[in-house]
Amino acid sequence: MNFEVQLKEKKLKVTPQRMAILNEIQRNGHLGIEEIYENIRKIYPAISLATVYKNITSLYEVNLLREIKAPYQKQKYELACDRHIHVACEKCGKLEDVHIELNDAMSRCSDMTNYKLHDVSAVFLGICSDCASKAK
Repeated sequence: MNFEVQLKEKKLKVTPQRMAILNEIQRNGHLGIEEIYENIRKIYPAISLATVYKNITSLYEVNLLREIKAPYQKQKYELACDRHIHVACEKCGKLEDVHIELNDAMSRCSDMTNYKLHDVSAVFLGICSDCASKAK
């Protein structure tokens, strides 16, 4: 992904902090703000948590990032590049993307409610295979 182009298209300045945030999320997938902050501090020791919060908010508001709200977990962020759902482990907190056809489900929900739907946010809860094998 060319983040510089995307930032410019969204009328946001291309700053080293924004680039670092986007690259960190691209590299690691789903991250909370504190995780992003800790990882970026290694590159930019003077960066503040407030700067990370402000930039995450800006990137979220222009739809470059998507917020994931899984029960029992702090919110996480991911790149907003495609529509998908998530599965979350209730034991270890692992969060994974699941790419399945969502258009039919969205169309049926739209028909049932008369909403004009444009996105989906869903998290299925369960126990991952690692945690399940530890329990045996």
